[in-house]
Amino acid sequence: MGIALNVIITLFGFVLLIKGADYFIVSSASIAKKFKISPLIIGLTLVAFGTSLPELAVSFVASLSAHADGTTADIALGNIIGSNIVNLTLILGFSAIMMPIAVKKSMNKQEFPFLIGLTFVFGIVAFFFQNDAQIVWWEALILLALFSFYMYLMFHSHQEVNLEEEIHFVDTKKAIFLLILGLGGVTLGGFLVTSGAEYIATKLLVDVFSMTATRATTLVGLSVVSLGTSLPELVTSVVAAKKGENEIALGNIIGSNVFNTLLIVGLSGLVTPLGVNADVLFDIFILMGITIITIVFCITNQKISRFEGWILVAIYFSYIVFIIIRALGLF
Repeated sequence: MGIALNVIITLFGFVLLIKGADYFIVSSASIAKKFKISPLIIGLTLVAFGTSLPELAVSFVASLSAHADGTTADIALGNIIGSNIVNLTLILGFSAIMMPIAVKKSMNKQEFPFLIGLTFVFGIVAFFFQNDAQIVWWEALILLALFSFYMYLMFHSHQEVNLEEEIHFVDTKKAIFLLILGLGGVTLGGFLVTSGAEYIATKLLVDVFSMTATRATTLVGLSVVSLGTSLPELVTSVVAAKKGENEIALGNIIGSNVFNTLLIVGLSGLVTPLGVNADVLFDIFILMGITIITIVFCITNQKISRFEGWILVAIYFSYIVFIIIRALGLF
């Protein structure tokens, strides 16, 4: 009965995600056109924040729970790393398969250097975090300071409005209503999908494969939870690419990774120390490699082709196979 109920909850969550993401795209594009704001900025900030709310909710709740128990929130950091990998591989890959994503040259000078820079900084400091095996409050403040700098850059650049494509427009009041509705949809949908899928996966891993609860939770955090909390980004970016809103699709992914790495890890780290174990550290370096590959694809001919999209999707499934084998202790 428990598994059947959670299947229903998960399916209902998918419906909320799909409709919520569609409302999000319509409202964001309308706001961009109405107030003459670049769609890229909307994707990098408003849409990215909204679709990152599930990661924030999961990681923050994990931090509060760990703080109450007097432990470190290991699952919070694993969720963020896994979500960032999902964003750059599965989500960006599927978006490119739907429609090749054009990349503005201006992103080569700002967004891409910042993304790869913060990923490398995060990897380097995570290595030094091994001294105490956790991210503590003052280290979290560093990440939040970098996030503030990122927001400053975003709002003091891309001042030229260049709407090359026809953007679907609704009046301002309706756009605000759809924005709130979409925000609620992707947040609640992400939570329902994550909680339902986590229950099902954990039960199957423990009962069928006789995996320990700790190992099952780690695997689920890196795979099911990270995928579940990334579903808003997946649906939003694919819908945006299908509608021809390439800037929103790509900007949403980049912005989400920045929000995840700096804002969410920073806020969660202020609540309670975030555990950095050997597996998490190794996955951070995997994320660094994936980031480099993705940026190379973006700057090559200033677009991500369908073929490159398939490569990114293949990388994601290869990663999933890797963490499953690792969790089973086969190497």
